[in-house]
Amino acid sequence: MQDLLNDLNPQEDPEENGEPMMDMDFADLLDAYDYSDPEKGDLLDGVIMQVDDNEIIVDVGLKRDAFVPRQDLDRLTEERVNALKAGQTITVYVLRPRDADGNLIVSINKALEQEDWIRAEELMETQEVVDVRVVGFNKGGLLADFGRITGFIPQSHITRIPRGTTGEELIREKEALKGDYLSVVVIEVNRMRNRLVLSEREARSAVRRARIDELEEGQIVTGRVVGLVDYGAFVDIGGIDGLIHISNLDTRYVRHPSDFLDTGDEVTVRIDSIDVDRERINLNRKVLMPDPWDTVEEHYKPGDVVDGIVTNIVDFGVFVALPHGFEGLVHASEMETYMPNEPLEAGLPLRVRVLEIDQSQQRISLSLDAVPSEERQNVAEDVDLNQMEFDLEPGLTPEELDHAPAASEYDDEDYEEYTAPSDYEPGTSSTTGMEQPTA
Repeated sequence: MQDLLNDLNPQEDPEENGEPMMDMDFADLLDAYDYSDPEKGDLLDGVIMQVDDNEIIVDVGLKRDAFVPRQDLDRLTEERVNALKAGQTITVYVLRPRDADGNLIVSINKALEQEDWIRAEELMETQEVVDVRVVGFNKGGLLADFGRITGFIPQSHITRIPRGTTGEELIREKEALKGDYLSVVVIEVNRMRNRLVLSEREARSAVRRARIDELEEGQIVTGRVVGLVDYGAFVDIGGIDGLIHISNLDTRYVRHPSDFLDTGDEVTVRIDSIDVDRERINLNRKVLMPDPWDTVEEHYKPGDVVDGIVTNIVDFGVFVALPHGFEGLVHASEMETYMPNEPLEAGLPLRVRVLEIDQSQQRISLSLDAVPSEERQNVAEDVDLNQMEFDLEPGLTPEELDHAPAASEYDDEDYEEYTAPSDYEPGTSSTTGMEQPTA
């Protein structure tokens, strides 16, 4: 203290700002040498000294108390204002280091905002997924609450709205999302430009990556059908979609996945393969189903007359789908006396006789010639087309079957045109209008 008084000796420095310093009191002398004045934007910790209707006085450890004006208190929730009591420690943001009267003006609201900015920066670093509530929208995307600041979700980062949506439909889609909570990650934080950018698309990707790390090939999982396409069914297995290729859908012949599954159905599948880099999972439903050929002799024996439906016509004969999920071949040599009333074509009912069953090769030999002609003519009236079931790859010769691709393989393009339905959330069912990818 003596050193400070020596520094203030009026004989060495007779005037400060044109005023003899010997006329200043001790507090003024200390103010004149205050090197710790805060700057705008600083965060200060302090203790509430007094709470009034129009302001709050805070001791921030300086020689001047800080004032929180009424305008700032009005921006806080009533609950938070009522919780402010004398003796409480709080953090404040410096609005003005000195106003016209030399007062230090601070803000509780802005301090809370700074905490949100800090949290946003931390979340951008960790890429943690958080939920935010949509509070509005503009031409470029959605607006969402992020604590006391507003985040922006660009149009291209919104997965709930189908790509290509424009005009009035786009406005309706955005309006419908107001009040909803979206899972997002922070992708940009810029305090200087007052900009916080969020992404639902990247959050979905993060959830998928986390889920895919939990899965293993050969694992049996239960999921829900979220989309049906010509080449298979997409199944949500807990935050990520996998594909059941049509060849792995059922032990019976599958014309279209919708013949066996509906959107929203729960299915149990085996994971055949996982492509971590492309986030693609091959699923297999058929492998978990009983093999119908294990019971073929319970349904058929040589000599049986059976009604079926033509599935394919080839040079050496006709393939016929039989009840219970089987298919047999009428060789050309077994239809020499057959004189149809109409040309043979796929979907035509036929009455055939079982000649031979080869369970090991999964083949059934059929005959038209061995069926009396009078019985052949009545088949169209007797066959119940709605009760027919199908199995196998129709119309393939044994040689062709030897070159058939592995059932779990399919082109990468199978995923290219697939997008989740606009109203789809993992773990819920919905409908979609997905298209088969072009070759």
